[in-house]
Amino acid sequence: MKNNAIVILEANLKEDKVDEFQLLLSKYLPETREYPGFISIKIHKNLEHNTVVFYQEWETIEYYEAYLKWRTDTGVMDILENTFTAAPNIRYWKVLNL
Repeated sequence: MKNNAIVILEANLKEDKVDEFQLLLSKYLPETREYPGFISIKIHKNLEHNTVVFYQEWETIEYYEAYLKWRTDTGVMDILENTFTAAPNIRYWKVLNL
């Protein structure tokens, strides 16, 4: 594996927005998968709480930041954030090739 960027986005969903969030993902994820620099994404929901974690792999952090800017500029982040209780927490990681 190359030294790709790992992006973890964590957010808490509003109780009444879980179904809407899932519908939005089914609408927007196909575009995400076609974005330059995208490698993979897995989305997990906590069994006890409405916390979701996006585990993403991108070729570089710069590709992800360009993607995030595009999603912000087109209003998609505002739509998604309407389903969150607060702004998401985004953290960047790199794979250690040991």
